[in-house]
Amino acid sequence: MIDVIVVAPRPPLYRDRHDGARWPDVRHVRAAPGTAATVWRAPDRTPVITAAARLPAGGVVMTAINARDITRTVRIERFRLSIVLLVASIVSILLSLFLARTIVRPLRRLARAAVRVRLGRAREVVVPRLPSRRDELGMLARALSDMSLALRARIDATEAFAADVTHEMKNPLASLRSAVEGLSRVKDPALQDQLLAIVRDDVLRLDRLISDISEASRLDAQLSRAKFEPVDVAAMIEGLLAQRAARGVERDIRIRFDREPGRALVVSGEGARLERVFENLVDNAVSFSPDAGLIIVSAVAERRALVIRVEDEGPGVPEAEREAVFRRFQSIRPQSEAFGQHSGLGLAIARTIVEAHQGAIVVESREDRLGGARFVVRLPLAEGA
Repeated sequence: MIDVIVVAPRPPLYRDRHDGARWPDVRHVRAAPGTAATVWRAPDRTPVITAAARLPAGGVVMTAINARDITRTVRIERFRLSIVLLVASIVSILLSLFLARTIVRPLRRLARAAVRVRLGRAREVVVPRLPSRRDELGMLARALSDMSLALRARIDATEAFAADVTHEMKNPLASLRSAVEGLSRVKDPALQDQLLAIVRDDVLRLDRLISDISEASRLDAQLSRAKFEPVDVAAMIEGLLAQRAARGVERDIRIRFDREPGRALVVSGEGARLERVFENLVDNAVSFSPDAGLIIVSAVAERRALVIRVEDEGPGVPEAEREAVFRRFQSIRPQSEAFGQHSGLGLAIARTIVEAHQGAIVVESREDRLGGARFVVRLPLAEGA
């Protein structure tokens, strides 16, 4: 059976020949000087070796031997090889069972959890984290768990955003409906003009709110596809403040820009989005600044980050509200400002843009202990900047 499996060559069957001249070895030696040998196969599958040589007197001598010791040695080695193969097969089976228990089962659990998440049951699915596993399977489980938590947080944020949008749009719509209904009943021209003014304000408020909501909802997708390029932030802020100065700043508010002279402060990002961030911060500072107040915008490189500070002389931000001002539709506006001038999305959009550029934005107290707020933006400097 082993010879058939390994396709071993089969020697010819040994048969006794009474006429010595009929042996192949004898014929070969008679035809050509030298010696000749042949391996035969006995009926019991043992090898028989015959050899013939020419004698000096002209005759031929032939010998034959049944080499049973060779067969015995080969069979012993084959038996040992069979034992090794049997042990290797048993070890392979046990190893397969072990791998099925330690790898296949956790993978099935992760696959079932992923299917439930795909079916829209992310809130009730608990993806196993496998904290005891320190191998690649444990890393995969923790990555899937974090991904499901992030997906759940994104779904919750989307639902909360939709609820906030509904709430924010109900107020101007209710005011607009009330004013429109009042127009049909009021005959006094002065009251009609007052109601028309309310209608115009509500329409402008809705337009502003819808524009900000549209930008906030598309911002994540747009930033994920944006191609970042080197941007000189200092030059960009200078141009932004120059345009504002050309248009004129209301209430005689002064804006000063401090930067390191002769040095380009370059970050990798999208210029239009970053300009929106600093425009929102300057607008916010102008809204809160008193008449003839001073706004200081500074840009400086600290370690491997660009730090931009926007300081005003307004009432400042209470410490308990410093994180809330970056939430959507959260707005702490000055009392002198007319209601509905801002949607409460400006700082939320600014934080989204800054974090997409691997940066951070926070509110701090001024170091000089004077009144006012300080918004600090940190962005990583570009390579070689």
